[in-house]
Amino acid sequence: MTRIDGSVLADCLFLIGQAWIKRAEGDAPGAAEDLAAAMRMVPPGTVEMVLDLIEAGELPEPRADDMDAWLERCREAGAGEFRMTVGVRRVPAAPAAPAVRHVESEADFLVRLSQIRADAERRHGTGQYARRPGEPRR
Repeated sequence: MTRIDGSVLADCLFLIGQAWIKRAEGDAPGAAEDLAAAMRMVPPGTVEMVLDLIEAGELPEPRADDMDAWLERCREAGAGEFRMTVGVRRVPAAPAAPAVRHVESEADFLVRLSQIRADAERRHGTGQYARRPGEPRR
């Protein structure tokens, strides 16, 4: 869990608000630049979470014609009245690639097969081949 400092959160929210407005006005490159700056300030996934909260109506929508509610939220963050704690889930690393196994040649396989067969024939004469371990004799 990471608690985001109030002043950092306030700056981050301000940048997100600017990006929201720029995107609405058709300035996608400017919005991307502001979002990238915000993402450098906070743990991974935080900016996306804030955007989701805006879309869900849990945070006021930044609007060019009325920024009062959004700027108040920025002020609250800076004053420590609005806090955000982010949990970062660590994803385990991908398992290591299996070691390259020796590919048995046909000749080696035939040698091994003859050994398996000889062992099976030897056990068959003793009755061991017909039974599984722990299986009673018939």
